[in-house]
Amino acid sequence: MSNSTINKEIKKVLFIGAGSNDFGREAEHDAAIYQVMPELRGHGVEVFVIDENPYALSLESLAATTFWQQLTVENIKNIIREHQIDTVAPLFGGQSSLRLWAEVVQSWTHGDGTVPHTLGLTIDMLLKVNNLPAMTAFMSDHGLPVINNYVVKAQDEANELLRELQLPLMVRALHPKQTNTRHVVERLDDFEEAINLAKVQSVTQEVIISRAINGLKEVSLEVLRDFRGNKMQIGASEDMDPIGIHTSDSLSVSPILTIQDQLIGKMRDYAFRVADMIRLQGIMHVQFAVDDETRRIYIIKVSPYIDQMATRMALATGYPTMLVAVNLAMGIALEDIVLPHNFGINAAMMEPMMDHVVVKLPVFPFGELAEAGVSVKRQLNSVQKSIGTTLGFGRTFIESLEKAIRSAHFNNASFSPTNMANINDDELIQQLIHPQDNRVLLLIEAIRRGYEIDELAELTAIDEFYFYQLKHLHTLEVEIEADTDNIQSLRRGKRYGLSDGLLARFWHTDFNIIRTLAKENNISVSYKAVEPSAGEFPENARQYYATYETENESVQIHENAVLVIGSGAFRMGDAASGGYATTITLSELRRLQYPTIIMNNNPSDATLLPHLADKQYLEPLEISDVMRVVELEKPQFIVIPGNRRKLIKALRNLGQRVVILPKERHTPNGPNENQSEFALNFFYDGHDSYPINVTQHMAGEMRIIPQIAKMPDDHLATHIDNPGVYQVIWHQNTIHWKEHVDISNIGHDTWLRPMPFGQVAYLTKAMQIQWIRLTIRAAIEEMTEEDHVILSTVNARLMTDQLGMIASDVNYRLHLQPNKVIDGTRFEIGVSVQRYG
Repeated sequence: MSNSTINKEIKKVLFIGAGSNDFGREAEHDAAIYQVMPELRGHGVEVFVIDENPYALSLESLAATTFWQQLTVENIKNIIREHQIDTVAPLFGGQSSLRLWAEVVQSWTHGDGTVPHTLGLTIDMLLKVNNLPAMTAFMSDHGLPVINNYVVKAQDEANELLRELQLPLMVRALHPKQTNTRHVVERLDDFEEAINLAKVQSVTQEVIISRAINGLKEVSLEVLRDFRGNKMQIGASEDMDPIGIHTSDSLSVSPILTIQDQLIGKMRDYAFRVADMIRLQGIMHVQFAVDDETRRIYIIKVSPYIDQMATRMALATGYPTMLVAVNLAMGIALEDIVLPHNFGINAAMMEPMMDHVVVKLPVFPFGELAEAGVSVKRQLNSVQKSIGTTLGFGRTFIESLEKAIRSAHFNNASFSPTNMANINDDELIQQLIHPQDNRVLLLIEAIRRGYEIDELAELTAIDEFYFYQLKHLHTLEVEIEADTDNIQSLRRGKRYGLSDGLLARFWHTDFNIIRTLAKENNISVSYKAVEPSAGEFPENARQYYATYETENESVQIHENAVLVIGSGAFRMGDAASGGYATTITLSELRRLQYPTIIMNNNPSDATLLPHLADKQYLEPLEISDVMRVVELEKPQFIVIPGNRRKLIKALRNLGQRVVILPKERHTPNGPNENQSEFALNFFYDGHDSYPINVTQHMAGEMRIIPQIAKMPDDHLATHIDNPGVYQVIWHQNTIHWKEHVDISNIGHDTWLRPMPFGQVAYLTKAMQIQWIRLTIRAAIEEMTEEDHVILSTVNARLMTDQLGMIASDVNYRLHLQPNKVIDGTRFEIGVSVQRYG
């Protein structure tokens, strides 16, 4: 550890969590905090964390003193005063935490005492980074290429600017209340509405106007800097779609494939200069706009905190990003960082290399909403519409793309070649110009219909490289489809990432026939390790992806290992709660000393933190991909969320032992505005049922009713197959909270369901009982005497000082423009906590 002054001053650190999940805010911040808190404890620092999100894993960590409270200036000040916090770490909670901490600092008075340090930044730089116009001017003064910003408060001021600036324009909120959103104005008629939208988003009713740069390439670099000024680039990616489509909604590729090394080197230099300017200690994401024709580069965003790019690069490269970042923030030099034993000795000092390609594909909620009769604006623009992300790993762009599509859209009807074939040419051209969520397949369909590559590149502003790749993929598929049962075609298809299911569709057969044919002809998958040195140095690899080459780098980890199937990309309704449940499952299995393996492809999910499993497979979650891992690892059983019914059935048909985390196929609808939903909650251990409590659910709220619960006379366990937390549900026409509810006649007009994972997370924190851990122990028959004592007495715990769960204020109108109110229970994205009494 460095002897710098700041290290000696750091005794107590408070992490500010990211709060409820939202568009652009999945679980990456909580996962980062959850990972780094034990690292600080190892340095002798006392750790605290505050968050309002019931799904926050960090609030269940034994490495910290936790506060499940609303994220307010006053609550943070109270914790700082009461516990004499000397340092605050907002940067791991992302932009929303940075903004909140800036509010705390700006409201600090002499009576509050000494302002705590900000881990990784000085207070001055914190405030500058949080003010976009000030940061832009700061970079401009240092000779860096930026787009000028103009701040206005009134429509008259905005109109005056129109005389100086030409359309298109970018309009954003200054000091936004939530995630900032760009509004691109291409027509004068839309200007006033964009100004009003941005003002509504701004805490200060101020708006930033700048020249729009639609059509340029968007490139991201992730860099590190220590207090001595040593810097490293740890990852880079480019968006396939041009600026004008939100980066979260674009297909992104790592490493950069279409930009010359000279320009990449210039961006790297600019990013390093920014890191020096703000005296960064830690991690930073810098976004650039690149003009291919003029070779001009603009810095468009600086994010000196953990965000989705940071977690994606950690997975894409295998670099221990979060652990290194927190050490740098503590004032430890790069060469002095000591990582846990499961990382290579020199891993912190090694600038990562990639010998593979990673494709990030966004996941959109349009299909699920359409099934519920909700139509939304599907056209992609500068306002984010995606709600999740998956990654595809492979040796080539095509292989990675095929796996990313399989991961992201395994149940999306609009993502099918049949659907594409039904689009007429006029619609096709319109969607090329105004893209929607099925962008990739639409581009392939255009190639299939004979559109020229230069014509497509001009229409879409997408680099020709990608069209040549997609044309190669289309040619490959046509040739394989015409060459039924040819072993060489099968071998070729597998090498390019085509799934058993896709090949089976081409050849009008079953995926098991394809599997058998591949086995009989020694067409075997090989697994490659994801390592920062790309295999140059021994690094105790634990992350793997599948490809079809001769050398396999993965061997069976242990004969008693357990395979856990992750929940994949976040989707509306499942939100972060699925990731919460599978992460706790992994943690409990490790606590019980089972060797663990995780399969998942969601870079924002905590299940893929390096310390939670002995081995990770970064693969799609379809039956053929899962079975290839099963055949290599031979797990003693497989844990899987209960909503994956097809996968569960297929695994059981193939003789696998499956342990189910009980879950409905779809998140259930919530009560309407004139109703309350009541639930008798109970735990089933595989033999007996134990009443827990009664809860009342109203539109957007859930609370525990302080009364004794009693199981109904008919034995509900006869209807249940798997241990877990269940609910008997009934509705009443009431919109008032009840202190007591009559459950004597329960059984009439009621129904039974597994408790949704989000409600399980809420009950876990409200009652301080680990329900997912109990479920796992019951499912594998490892419950203890203490467990049974807890279950037999839990119903007597009447909670008077209640914490209710409330739906977060998600701006669906801004992001999706739905034609009707979206059911906040079934399609919930984020929740928070509210104290009653």
